Amino acid sequence: MKKFALLFGLLLSLNAFADKQDGVKVLTEEATEAQMQAVRDGAKGRCEDVDDDNKREACVADYYAQHNLEEEPSCD
Repeated sequence: MKKFALLFGLLLSLNAFADKQDGVKVLTEEATEAQMQAVRDGAKGRCEDVDDDNKREACVADYYAQHNLEEEPSCD
């Protein structure tokens, strides 16, 4: 049972540290400006193909939330 708990914890930690599609890490409280910019760039790349402005803004907001970036979404 202990081995299962360790394996489960490891799998959760790997999933929490990077986006599976683009490898952008989830931000911690000590995030640098470069790490925050990586999240902004990741959101731009992920959501640039969304045609509707409202859906694009929602896409960016979701991406920011998934990566713990606490700022207003920008689609620029």
